[in-house]
Amino acid sequence: MKHLIFIVSVFFLSLTGSAQKKFTINGYIKDSLTGETLIGANLTVPSLGKGVTSNQYGYYSLTLPQGRYTISCSFVGYSTRLFSI
Repeated sequence: MKHLIFIVSVFFLSLTGSAQKKFTINGYIKDSLTGETLIGANLTVPSLGKGVTSNQYGYYSLTLPQGRYTISCSFVGYSTRLFSI
């Protein structure tokens, strides 16, 4: 089974809001063996019911409230990976 690599360039951007800090994580989703970007890969935060799909470059961006989360990264034909941030 192919392995999914989740490359995260975490940029903690402070966004003004209603007394709650938010941060944005972004990066590229790539195949761990070939380095090929995965178009249409899904990133979800099950505890928040939020998620995004990578664009035509394999890039994603997701803004979350401050906290600790488990993120699920999935793509058809690949094993789903879980990451804690």
